[in-house]
Amino acid sequence: MPKSKVVVVFPIYNGAKTMEKSLQCIADQDWTDFRAIILENQSTDETLEIANRFCAKDSRFSVVRNERHLGMLDNMAKAARIGAEEGEFFCLRACDDESSVDFLSKLVAALENDPTKLLAACATRRIRGDVTRLLAPNKNVLKFRQLYDQGSIPRNLTFPAEWFYGLYRSSAIEILLRRWYDLGTPWCFASYVVAEFVVRDLVAYVEGPTYDFYEGSGSEQKYGATKFREKLRQRMIYTLGCYRLKESLPRTTLPVRIRLFVMFWNDARRKTRYKLLWIF
Repeated sequence: MPKSKVVVVFPIYNGAKTMEKSLQCIADQDWTDFRAIILENQSTDETLEIANRFCAKDSRFSVVRNERHLGMLDNMAKAARIGAEEGEFFCLRACDDESSVDFLSKLVAALENDPTKLLAACATRRIRGDVTRLLAPNKNVLKFRQLYDQGSIPRNLTFPAEWFYGLYRSSAIEILLRRWYDLGTPWCFASYVVAEFVVRDLVAYVEGPTYDFYEGSGSEQKYGATKFREKLRQRMIYTLGCYRLKESLPRTTLPVRIRLFVMFWNDARRKTRYKLLWIF
């Protein structure tokens, strides 16, 4: 059976309160040639019933139910594998997030126009209650490789973590899964995974569409470290794991390597939000 052009996978656990709106957002995309797979993770609320009802009215949607409940990282990894196996392009979608109507069409076009890119991403609208912030990447991120080749390293590798929910070429799965479990926690793993795509200039950034991320899920409280030792450990894992990406870049001078390490250390602080000794 040939692959679908685009596959959207929803890894959902107990998403009954928000999922229908998120599903409808994909159904309403102006790119209509897609398959959407709801990966149901043995929910204890009405998730399965809502998923089945939605699939009954839109044949592009289907349900795959896990035989047993999986942890968040494992379930998301399974969703990514399904997307890569079933589609030429794929994306993951949280059950409480949405996007502009042109999200799929503009990101598909970006990957089709540049076969060297493995991930297409756009600006993020972070929404908390009545407050919305529009997040776009720092310009240095979009030319990181060029700056690196010139020996110029930005202070921070600033990009929205929600790029993780962009559109991937199926071959991107190798990079995704290689870095997936390094941190050992769901907290900040999305930023950590995407960092390789940024550093290796594998991201096509698209002006116009938006990914709408609703804050307040409690992920930081649930998965974030609380003790100094664990905060330090996670920041070091993040920093060193990203610093190893220098092996995929041209050889450079010791001062540039030092600045690269400092950049990743700063990025680890910004992404994890862990301050150590109130200083750095």
